[in-house]
Amino acid sequence: MSIDLFPRKPVVSPEQLQQLKDWLYEILQIDRHTIISINQLQCQDSGCPPIQTAIAVMTSPHRIIRIHKAIPDIAYTDVVQAIANPNPNPNR
Repeated sequence: MSIDLFPRKPVVSPEQLQQLKDWLYEILQIDRHTIISINQLQCQDSGCPPIQTAIAVMTSPHRIIRIHKAIPDIAYTDVVQAIANPNPNPNR
């Protein structure tokens, strides 16, 4: 069995990225001029999937949201859950 220490980040289309931002604006009820930064990162937590999505919402105070999925795999319900539970357990 081989372990991929450097998994490839899934390709994200502009449409997928915009959909995720649209969901965030809607769920958080924030102004569309609010900056949202979204990045796919290798997850370093034990037991979590190899790629996680880190979202920074530039409100005051700033808000950091982590979803233990790659952007193309994120559904609306994942965003709702991540906002409701900001400290998720990736081992669930």
